[in-house]
Amino acid sequence: MKPPSPPSLPLIGHIPAFRRDVLGLIIRSVREYGDVIRFKLGPHPIYLVNHPDAILHVLKKNAVNYDKDTRSTRFLRDIASESLLTSNGEAWRQRRQHLQPAFHRQAISGFESIMREEAEVLVRSWKNQSQVNASADLTTTTFSIVARSLFGSDVARSTLASLAAPIAQVLTEAFTRLGSLTGRKSRRFVSAMSQLNAVVDSVIAARTQAPDSPDLLELIRLGNPDPRAVHDESVSFLLAGHETTANALSWLLAYLAHHPDEQARCAQDPAALDRAFQESLRLSPPIWIIERHALGPDEISGYTIPQNASVAICTYTVHRHPDFWDAPDTFQPDRFLQPVPAAFIPFGLGPRVCIGKEFALMEARIIAGALLENFQFTPMSSTFPEAETGITLRIKNDLHLILKPRRP
Repeated sequence: MKPPSPPSLPLIGHIPAFRRDVLGLIIRSVREYGDVIRFKLGPHPIYLVNHPDAILHVLKKNAVNYDKDTRSTRFLRDIASESLLTSNGEAWRQRRQHLQPAFHRQAISGFESIMREEAEVLVRSWKNQSQVNASADLTTTTFSIVARSLFGSDVARSTLASLAAPIAQVLTEAFTRLGSLTGRKSRRFVSAMSQLNAVVDSVIAARTQAPDSPDLLELIRLGNPDPRAVHDESVSFLLAGHETTANALSWLLAYLAHHPDEQARCAQDPAALDRAFQESLRLSPPIWIIERHALGPDEISGYTIPQNASVAICTYTVHRHPDFWDAPDTFQPDRFLQPVPAAFIPFGLGPRVCIGKEFALMEARIIAGALLENFQFTPMSSTFPEAETGITLRIKNDLHLILKPRRP
């Protein structure tokens, strides 16, 4: 039995609706058609699953039947090649096993000093400002943390700048190409990739001369003789390791700016801040959609999933599922005083759960704590920011905030 499908156009199906407002289409469809929906992108069907039981089946219980050979991954492969982010099967398992120790909590604790240094750089840069583009500055901060953690704490600021620009370019174009019919690479994309690869190769070569340096690069390279694999994993970490955290922090500040009482509580209580961050991840998850490819036929919630179908999970709608959340559209951090429902998957689920989860959580706690210790945030507008769907869930037109010192 096929799942229900919203009305669509002949031949091209839901392509225009996806391009116009993919998140709005998903929200409306879940509300009207339930937890399993079939979309048509031309001749290619996509099956959206929105119930925690179905998601558990796809991402964990029957994960062996689903890989990441998806359209979105193919575009990311143009940037990160065959890396942990994009590989499948035995190649992925070997990479995961090799890289996992580098991201254990004990291993990443060695990067706390870098996180605190960069958080202090951000605080100092905001000290004499009354208004800031928080999104842009947080992206700079998280990128500096990722690059310094990867390549060594003494990496030059000029090197960081030469890496940040091409990364931003290829990230922006990756989603643009995903929404196009041809997916053709622009000259800017090719140029940015050439620049990115050259800088990464030069930094890796320089770090080879300092094998005892305490950085993620050495942990990645340990026992891995393939220099191409080291390059690809480095690019993958730069790609995936900064924008998600920057967007998560931007959304957190947006919610706290619009909830001053909660903001004041978070400035005094780290536990309250943790709950607010979880609630922000629930309402505005940076990884807003997860896509998988069915290796063989399957059945989900009574519906047939054919071989080679695309299966999508929209964390944004799962996190607002009314069967699992009271007042699902409302910012209520204290809901996390209770056990967390299964409908909360900001870092994914199953074997391919985000390997950098602990790194991102520690980084976010340090940066958010430093900012709230020093500043009070007020929104520039009474209207809450609008979401923009890209590779991650961004704040449309960035987050601009009014600053006041929290203490003299």
